Amino acid sequence: MTRGTLVLSFLLIGAALHAQTTYTQTLPTMEGSTMSNWRSFTFPNTTPTTGGGAFTFQWRACWQQVFGGTSKIWIELETSTGVFTQVYYETGNGSDCAALSRSFTVTPTVLTNALNTGAGELRGRVKIQDSCYPGVGCAFYNDPQVLGLTLTYDTHAANFVAADATICPGSTVEFADASLNTPSSFEWLFPGGTPTTSTAQNPTVQYVASGSYDVTLIVETVDGMDTLVRSGFVTVFDPPLANAGVDEDVCVGESAQLQASGGTEYLWFPSEGLNDPNVPAPTATPSETTSYTVLVTNGNGCQASDNMVLTVRALPIVQASAGNNTLCLGDTSNVVAVGAQLYQWSPNLFISAVSGASVEVWPTSDFSWTVTGTDAFGCVNTTMLDMNVDPPPAAPTVTNTGLGLSSSSATAYQWLLNGEPIPDATEQEWLPQENGNYSVRITDANGCSAIGLPVYFGSVGLDPVQDSPIRIYPQPVLDRLVVEGLTINTPGNIIDAQGAVVWKGTIPAGPRSVIDLSALSTGVYVLELDGTASEQRLTVVKQ
Repeated sequence: MTRGTLVLSFLLIGAALHAQTTYTQTLPTMEGSTMSNWRSFTFPNTTPTTGGGAFTFQWRACWQQVFGGTSKIWIELETSTGVFTQVYYETGNGSDCAALSRSFTVTPTVLTNALNTGAGELRGRVKIQDSCYPGVGCAFYNDPQVLGLTLTYDTHAANFVAADATICPGSTVEFADASLNTPSSFEWLFPGGTPTTSTAQNPTVQYVASGSYDVTLIVETVDGMDTLVRSGFVTVFDPPLANAGVDEDVCVGESAQLQASGGTEYLWFPSEGLNDPNVPAPTATPSETTSYTVLVTNGNGCQASDNMVLTVRALPIVQASAGNNTLCLGDTSNVVAVGAQLYQWSPNLFISAVSGASVEVWPTSDFSWTVTGTDAFGCVNTTMLDMNVDPPPAAPTVTNTGLGLSSSSATAYQWLLNGEPIPDATEQEWLPQENGNYSVRITDANGCSAIGLPVYFGSVGLDPVQDSPIRIYPQPVLDRLVVEGLTINTPGNIIDAQGAVVWKGTIPAGPRSVIDLSALSTGVYVLELDGTASEQRLTVVKQ
């Protein structure tokens, strides 16, 4: 059986292996009037105990009956940081300046706690209350006094230290052998560490998971084997619960506030685009999509990291159009916006609505609207809609040629009879097929239209002059129109181009009858004769 196997066997059956050495140390005399307050003391170079310990000392104090009372002494040990445990107390001392020899013991628990707290030294404090009036003391002594305070206990040969046994996950502990009596071999046990065992004198061990871990050192000296187990010697702190927050979206040119948690100190990287990378909630204004990582440190100095992605969304490309963005004065145009999900239009003038992708507009002159589009990510962009308004062409003039109608010049034509379009009547000249009120709608090069005033055409069905027994002249007439061929007095009407009766009367029979037309304007008229065998309608041209 090897030595390592033998040692492990002893540990498994609970054998206590102690190559013991005695620790003993005596402190210098502590004295003076300030002993009435706590006086600290330290035993240096202490090593782990195998049990309890013993203290011996002498103490003396001034006592005079005239002042009354007795002297008292207290001794305490520091058993955890800043916490002291009383190990000795005495009252009722009525001896004046006599050195009183005393001794006491401390339990293994108290001694172990004090040794562990001191980590290589044992710290305590003492206080004496004497019964003399201030300024009165022993004749030859600087009282009160504690003389020869001595600590004695059995200590392990095995011993070790570590510069820092409180670490963060993933860190290492460097163990340093501090054993007595020059060991010839070392056997380390590190449950929860890597490696879990070692035979090196000063091993380095890594701890990954948080928790408290025991460390065991077994050494062999000239006195035999000794085992030292230090429970919970290594403490691995919990790492911080680093949280960089949720992924976010931001529009180009806008900012977002990051939000980290889980620690006391923070460091974000990359730092570009951040107003302060050392705060938990910096303002980020990235120029492009960025993955941010935050390094979080907690109160124990342990660190962990987390990351989030800040996605930079491009602004929507908003467009609005009504074809060529031109309309004629008085017309209405449909405008459609694309590139976003929601739209707002401004100003609220000459427009059917201030929201929506499709609106109707009817400006009275060149006009502009601002179109604001918002996409699914809340990103906003604008565009301008400029509408050009073309004036309509001048109303056309229609000339009655007697046999037909002629429009003033335009790009396109549409003749109307009594307000209704005439199929295929799309030329500048039109020969009416029936009598009525005619007008023409013209269209210019911009596509704008205008309609002239209606003109009455009543020449459809007129008898040609040369075929009629009735003759009128001159043509054109200036003032007096001569009518020949009437055999009876005949009622007559003269109608202008708009269909209005501008003269009405009875033309007497005779070889030559005269009608005064001096009051009529220049133009084409129709003379209607009634009372004959059949009604006749003759064209009259007034100059």
